[in-house]
Amino acid sequence: MTSDTVPATSPAGNTANQSRRSPEPSEADSIGMRLREERLKQGMTLGRLSEEAGLSIGALSQVERGLVSPTVRTIYAIAGVLGISPASVIDPIGAQAAAPEDSPFIVRRPVQPKVLDTNGVTKLLATPVGHPRYKGYVVTIAPGGSSGENSYAHEGEEVGVVIAGSFSLQIEGRVYLLGPGDSFTFPSTLPHRFFNDGGVPAEVIWVNSMS
Repeated sequence: MTSDTVPATSPAGNTANQSRRSPEPSEADSIGMRLREERLKQGMTLGRLSEEAGLSIGALSQVERGLVSPTVRTIYAIAGVLGISPASVIDPIGAQAAAPEDSPFIVRRPVQPKVLDTNGVTKLLATPVGHPRYKGYVVTIAPGGSSGENSYAHEGEEVGVVIAGSFSLQIEGRVYLLGPGDSFTFPSTLPHRFFNDGGVPAEVIWVNSMS
């Protein structure tokens, strides 16, 4: 009998054992479960999702089972195929919590929902949830954080200003090192990725247009 095996006749011990065996789901578990539920709700097979998202079936299966923490590129790719917002995948409750209490045009910092927190990258939604055309974010990229090893592309355009720290932005294979005060604009349809090889977090005001 191992140290965490208890007799069936010990209710209290059995409860403790079940507690150890049923920890709270991790962020990766929760994201995977939401993606799987949405895929099944739409009657989509892993094979079809794999083909349309450009990801292997094995990688998708690992994401759905919570075995890996998906990158920004992976989340955008899957959400795009499923027709849902990345925010609803990452934090469905928080994505609805940004409704300002004093104006439909203002979002106070304490209620800006965290729509992404993975791979060393966090994103706070800085624009009202219902805004139809632009999505503004406060993006923090920790040292070693990135959007993933591979570039990704999607509809729209991107504009950003570096507030603190520095990070590298790769567009069509060319890498630009950006520091405080530097800004950027590019079509989202160009393959791109970003990463922070520095020793301090980078903070960026980042805006995506939907069209």
